[in-house]
Amino acid sequence: MEVKKYQEAYEKLRGGRNNEPEWLLRLREEAMAAFIQRGFPTLRAEAWRYTDVTAITSALFDADESLPSLTPGIIENLKKSSGGNFLLIVNGKFLKSHSRITDAITVTDIGEAILSRPELLEPHFNRIDASVEDAFYSLNTAFFRSGVSIQVPEKLILKEPIQVVFYTDAGKENAVYYSRNVIVLGAGSKAVLVEKYFSSGEKKYFTNSVAEVVLEKGAVLDHAKIQDEGTEAFHVASTHILQRHGSSFSSFLLSTGGKLARNESRVTLHEEGAACSLNGLYLGDGAQVLDQQTYVEHSKPDGKSHQLFKGLLAGTSRGVFRGRVMVRQDAQRTDAHQTNKALLLSDTAKVDAEPQLEILADDVKCSHGAAIGQLQEDALFYLRSRGIGEKEAGQILAQGFAREVIERPELEFLKDVLLKFVNKKLEKQFT
Repeated sequence: MEVKKYQEAYEKLRGGRNNEPEWLLRLREEAMAAFIQRGFPTLRAEAWRYTDVTAITSALFDADESLPSLTPGIIENLKKSSGGNFLLIVNGKFLKSHSRITDAITVTDIGEAILSRPELLEPHFNRIDASVEDAFYSLNTAFFRSGVSIQVPEKLILKEPIQVVFYTDAGKENAVYYSRNVIVLGAGSKAVLVEKYFSSGEKKYFTNSVAEVVLEKGAVLDHAKIQDEGTEAFHVASTHILQRHGSSFSSFLLSTGGKLARNESRVTLHEEGAACSLNGLYLGDGAQVLDQQTYVEHSKPDGKSHQLFKGLLAGTSRGVFRGRVMVRQDAQRTDAHQTNKALLLSDTAKVDAEPQLEILADDVKCSHGAAIGQLQEDALFYLRSRGIGEKEAGQILAQGFAREVIERPELEFLKDVLLKFVNKKLEKQFT
C-alpha cells in the first residue's frame, strides 16, 4: 500500500518533467523502479536492523509546495551569526532573495542548475553503488525538485563559512520535503560549510535530504551539521563524499531533534593521500531514535580516516552507531581508526553500537572500539560533596563528556553555538 501511493504520486509528476535532461529522467525512472522492487527497509535489512521506520512508512507523507509567511523577525533570527555567506532553504525551497554571498562562489537553485548547466551536475549524481541504495535515497532521486548547487573555484580560500539554514514550517500534517544538494570544491580550494536544520511548530513532517560532495585535488572542506528539528519531525539524510588526491574532509554532526533522525555519511578516499575525519554527538530524550551511520572506503594508498562519535541518552531514547571502514587491496599504508562512546542517563535508554573493519591490504594501521556506560558514581559524589546539586553535577559531567568532540580547532568559531544547543538539551535530559 505504501509503495503504491508513492508510485501514483510519481506518475502524476511525469508529465511536468519533459524539460529535464535525458540523463536525469533516466535516473529518476531507475530510482523509482528500484524503490518499487525493494520497498521500504525492515529490521531484516542489515543497515536498518536497529532502526524501525514503520512510523515513517505508515504515515504516507505527501509533498508540500507551500511557503510560510516569513516576517522580518523570523528572517533576522535565522540569519543570526551567519556571516557573509548565508543560504536560506524554506520547506525545501532555496530562497535566493533572502540569501547572500560575499565570496566568489557560484550558488544556484538545483532546479535552475539542471536546466541551465546540466553538464556540470551530471557527473555528480548517483555515484553511490546501486547495491547499497535504499528506499529513501531512491525516493529523493525520484522526487526532488529543490536544493542548491555550490561550486567553489580552484585555489579559492573562502574568507567566511557558507552557512545553510534549512527551515521547515509545515503547511500541512504529514508533509514531506525532498532536498538535493551538490557541493564541488575545485583543486586547491578551501571552504567551511555549516548546515542547520530547524523547524517551527509541532506538525508531523518528513525531511529527506541527499548531498553529493566532490573534493578535487588538494581541496579542503570543514563541514558541520546541526539537526534540532521539532519533536514530531522525521529526518533521514545521506551525504556522499568523493575525495581526490591529497584532499581533506572533516565533519561534525550534532543531532538533538526529531522523533527519528538518521544521518549517514559515505566517504570514498578515491585517490592517494586523501584524509577524512568524521565526528558526531547525539543527544536523545523521551522516545527519540537517533541513528548515525558511517562508511569510509579507502581505495588508494596513504589514506587516513578518523571517527569519533559520542552519545548522551535519557528517557526511553535510543541511539545507534554503525560505522564501517573498508580498506581495499590497493590501499596500502592506510591509517584508519573509529570510536563510539555513549552514556546512558536513565535505566531505560539504549544504545546499539556496531563498529566494523574490513581489511584487504596488509600494510595498515586500523582500530575500532565502542564503550557504553553511565555517569561515574564517584565523580557525582565528589561534585555533590562540594555543595553541587545532583542535577547540576550530572549536567557538569555530561557536558565534560561532550566537550571532547566539540572542542576541535576547526569548530572554534562554532563552539559557543554548539555548547548552547548541548546545554539546552542537557537541561531537558536531566529534567
